[in-house]
Amino acid sequence: MADKIIAPPKGLTDAFIKHLKPRGKQYEVPDKACAGLCIRVGNSGKKSFTWYYKEPETNKRRMMTFGRYGDGDDQLTLSAARKALETAKLKLDAGELHTAKTNTPKTVSELCDIFYNDRILPHRRAPEAVKQVIEHDIKPTIGNKNIATLSTVAVVNCVQVVVKRGAVTHAGKVTAILKQLFKFAEGRGYIERSPAYALDKKDLGVVTSKRERWLEANEIEPVWDAISNAAKMSLPVKNGLKVLLLTGVRTGELLKAEWQHIDLSKKEWFIPKENTKTNTEWIVPLTNEVINLISELHGIDPNYVFCGINGMLSDKVTGRAMSRLFESGALTIDKVTPHDFRRTVRTHLEKLNVAPHIAEKCLNHSLGAINAVYNKNSYLDERREALERWNEFVNLHINPQSNVTYIRQAS
Repeated sequence: MADKIIAPPKGLTDAFIKHLKPRGKQYEVPDKACAGLCIRVGNSGKKSFTWYYKEPETNKRRMMTFGRYGDGDDQLTLSAARKALETAKLKLDAGELHTAKTNTPKTVSELCDIFYNDRILPHRRAPEAVKQVIEHDIKPTIGNKNIATLSTVAVVNCVQVVVKRGAVTHAGKVTAILKQLFKFAEGRGYIERSPAYALDKKDLGVVTSKRERWLEANEIEPVWDAISNAAKMSLPVKNGLKVLLLTGVRTGELLKAEWQHIDLSKKEWFIPKENTKTNTEWIVPLTNEVINLISELHGIDPNYVFCGINGMLSDKVTGRAMSRLFESGALTIDKVTPHDFRRTVRTHLEKLNVAPHIAEKCLNHSLGAINAVYNKNSYLDERREALERWNEFVNLHINPQSNVTYIRQAS
């Protein structure tokens, strides 16, 4: 019969735990420096921290396992185990231990649902973007894994799956949401330590550099014609893409546009603050070209201007529509996205001698904290003139006239 293991009188130490060997059957050694804590050694040599306690209601003896011993991402150090026990004792005394255990998510999928409902929905203006990442990038890869034993390697693999399919920029969003997800879990006490703390976008192949693509003057006509001639593209999407190019508004602002926001008599498009990225309402002056494009959509949907079959279009539709133009061979220039249209507008406004602060306001960019407080001028007239100048420039390139020379653009 094997000799009985004598616990260190002053409590467990790392050196003592590391020298514990399997003894044919599972055994435990108490930590005399932390009453109730034990280190359990299994038949395979696996070491875990345990605690035995009595349920207040039934007086039944129960055991709680805090986790495996070690300093890895899914393990507990001796110090962390002692802290976990003290927390558990406080919860037991407060009558919260069993409630917490009952409501604690076990899998990543369960955690994602709580995270989305409690953290994202109440605080995010566009929660659907997070929902998309959760459902399509996180749950399919690690959704069935236990959050108590989830390793950093598993979380890294979740990001790498996205990187390997070529979505290197989108992988940055996945990384950010994973960090938020497990920070939330740690804050709630569901896990002792987030397995996503060490994630670094540079190490994972994530591309975070901003795009600098914009359309040169000679690229405007082929893009416009490709959109106009796309056989499988709906009229709302076609006109929506053209309006993006002529106004420089954000895609999200475009897709949320309702008929009640459009005043064709005033040539104005009101964008409420809840539809903007900056949480600031603003008015987009409408040129004749934009009014014509909007007017063609009357009667398709009673609420949304740039609509789909069931109302508002998805925020992915315009991006996919542009991608298909390149995939089909309709466009052979360097790839451009709908968001690059904003950069195109801003770049050419500068070339057209529009003052920088007016060009920035055309895109609803902030002019800084001081301006936000003291300068309430919307520059509507100046922005209208700037967009008229830009629309004229676009029109001359999509309908070139040999006897017209455009002179507003700076050399």
